Amino acid sequence: MKQLVKKMVPGIVAAFLLLSVTACAGTENKKNNPQPTSEGKENVVPEAPVDISVTTITYGNSPSSDLEGFQKVNEKLNVKLNINYIPVNNMTEKMNALLASKELTDVIFIDSFSETPSYATALEQGAFWDLTPYIEDYPNLAAYPESIWENAKYNGKIVSLPRVRPLDGHVAMIIRQDWLEKLELKAPETLEELRNVMDAFTKQDPDGNQRDDTYGAVFMGSPSPNLPMYIFGVDNGWHMDASGNVTPEWMMPEFREGLKFFADAFAAGTITPDFPVLKTQQVKEMLVQGKAGIGFTNVIDAYSYTLDLQKSIPDGKLQAYQIPMASDGKRHYNQASGFYGQLLINKKVSEEKLKKILEVFDYTATKEGYNLISYGIEGVDYTVSADGNMEQTEDGKKKGYPDTSQWLSGYYNPYQRAETPGIPQDIKQYNYKLIDEITPQSKPDPAFGTAASAAFRENGSEWNKKRFDLTTNIVIGKNSLEDWDKFVQQMKDDPDFQKHIEETNENVKQKNG
Repeated sequence: MKQLVKKMVPGIVAAFLLLSVTACAGTENKKNNPQPTSEGKENVVPEAPVDISVTTITYGNSPSSDLEGFQKVNEKLNVKLNINYIPVNNMTEKMNALLASKELTDVIFIDSFSETPSYATALEQGAFWDLTPYIEDYPNLAAYPESIWENAKYNGKIVSLPRVRPLDGHVAMIIRQDWLEKLELKAPETLEELRNVMDAFTKQDPDGNQRDDTYGAVFMGSPSPNLPMYIFGVDNGWHMDASGNVTPEWMMPEFREGLKFFADAFAAGTITPDFPVLKTQQVKEMLVQGKAGIGFTNVIDAYSYTLDLQKSIPDGKLQAYQIPMASDGKRHYNQASGFYGQLLINKKVSEEKLKKILEVFDYTATKEGYNLISYGIEGVDYTVSADGNMEQTEDGKKKGYPDTSQWLSGYYNPYQRAETPGIPQDIKQYNYKLIDEITPQSKPDPAFGTAASAAFRENGSEWNKKRFDLTTNIVIGKNSLEDWDKFVQQMKDDPDFQKHIEETNENVKQKNG
């Protein structure tokens, strides 16, 4: 009997092993080739959606994350978006409190590192992902203009997703076109022609009412003078020399040239006399009420202001033009930063989840993905006219669109400041062309995004007040250009101010890696 068992055991073991291998193979085969159920469907267990939480700013509504536009994105990318909105008035305080509590969401909005330096410290301590190696794998994000990525860098690295805005279109000269035509003038191409048009608009009764009640141009003076010094060739924020060193743009001789131009114009009565106290809204009012003929503002304002102007002056029209050429024969524009706010990704999320988060932002950087979040469902929450203009429906507005977009890095539209719902196609195309002409001539601020120097944090308010007050007083004739020269020399001799310049140079070099 024992001999029989000995003979049988090897066979039983072999059969068992064969059965086990077959069973395992069958199980593996079922994993790779799911078997149809009795209803003919594959029996596949879907992956659970990836939860993605975002904290961002809001200027009004705090829309629900359950809106249909969000659900479409959730389904497409297999995620579950959860957006936490913080009112703008409480933003800095709340963000600092969240950082202190260490209860940060996956993605966090900050205004800037200079506005919330605690986040810069946390970044340096490894609290957020360095995105530099990843962006190139996300084509829609990588397609943002290079200068935007440069402006958003910290210590030479991409550490955030910038909430993109146009680089250009915020600077243009808008003029009463009907006044030009009545006086048989053309839009000024040079500084001398600008002076002449301002003079004609002031003294030749362009509105035909036989009263001396019009001015050549209007500028904002409060809370600080906002004069378009860039038209004289003054650099954007800081002037960078050939060796890469920066100095404040107001120390340039071109700034002094601008002061003289505006002081002469004010003395000639071609600038509105209440310049020192005018605010942004009042600049618009002077243009739409027919009191001033030239302003320097956004390209789209020419069309928007015209709509208001024509309520009282049906034949009135404002037209956007390029700014005049400076004395060197070139036009000089200040380029915008190209973004407002930055989105940091919490280092506590895994690399796998980081990639999923970037996938979401890459999709919402397309027009399709951006529209789903920002405007909702076409035909329900917004409509698109035959010429491509979008209009939010009342239904869509009630749901909270387009406030829903505040967490997005966004779809980059270089013509955002050239268009608005309802704009006629010919005006839109004209504005597009104007921005195309402006773009190659605009210059970035080389120090944008750098932290304020310790010397500036201590003395900056006092320095700025002195400079702003002196600028205004020179324009209105209370101080002279010699006073300006003395002020510039004083700042050159001030050891604290020189320390500010030195530290800013160090920060610029550090930012550029």
